[in-house]
Amino acid sequence: MKAFFSEFDITAVVGNVWYVALVFITFDVVTGLLAAGVERKINSSINFIGLLRKVGLFVALAFLIFIDAYVQSDGYIIKLGVGLIVAYEGMSIIENFSRIGIDVKFLTKYFDKNKIGKGDGK
Repeated sequence: MKAFFSEFDITAVVGNVWYVALVFITFDVVTGLLAAGVERKINSSINFIGLLRKVGLFVALAFLIFIDAYVQSDGYIIKLGVGLIVAYEGMSIIENFSRIGIDVKFLTKYFDKNKIGKGDGK
């Protein structure tokens, strides 16, 4: 069993875009914690819910790997899913920047005005 995990390379399945997704997820967690700190709303139960959302992203990615193997799409479904995860996390990072107080109005003008800078509970 140990030999399988020592030889398993996720980039062989997902590609190098996997690392981009990991960086975006990590950066979203960090900026979310900074935004919660600025708003003085750090809460362990909200952090736990956020952690469950991140785990859900990885479960969704595992499901996409299964679907991709089933329909034999040569990784296109996986790469599409990772791209959507990166886009989702990117929007969340931009929202967190706005909550921190960094001026990103040139990007947030396309977002829901009721959520930007209001501490939407993420």
